[in-house]
Amino acid sequence: MRRRLVAAGAAAVLLLVLIVVIATAGGDSEPKTTPADLGVPTTPNNLGDRTNTDSTETDTTGTDTTPSTTPATPVAPPSPNGGTVTPTPPSQGTGGGTGQATPPQNNQPQGGAGGGAVAPTSP
Repeated sequence: MRRRLVAAGAAAVLLLVLIVVIATAGGDSEPKTTPADLGVPTTPNNLGDRTNTDSTETDTTGTDTTPSTTPATPVAPPSPNGGTVTPTPPSQGTGGGTGQATPPQNNQPQGGAGGGAVAPTSP
């Protein structure tokens, strides 16, 4: 019993030493490179700074706001079999609410006379 306890303690100490060695390994003496060092564009420091944009000068031009006098003519789509197609208006739903699921069908087997397997008789 004492040997097992000593072996478990030695294994715990060995595991702890292994964890410490792995955690301290890989230390790099070189400083880390930043994306700017590699030539990657970065976000400027003044992003979102609106202190010097109180007023801007823009050129304005007049626009004509009167509606056109000729209404647009609807065009019927071509028919695949030749002839004329009468476009149908889009269907209108009742709108709103949540969809109602259809009630589940009862697919339970019905009891009947015979037709099932028969268990063999025991000797």
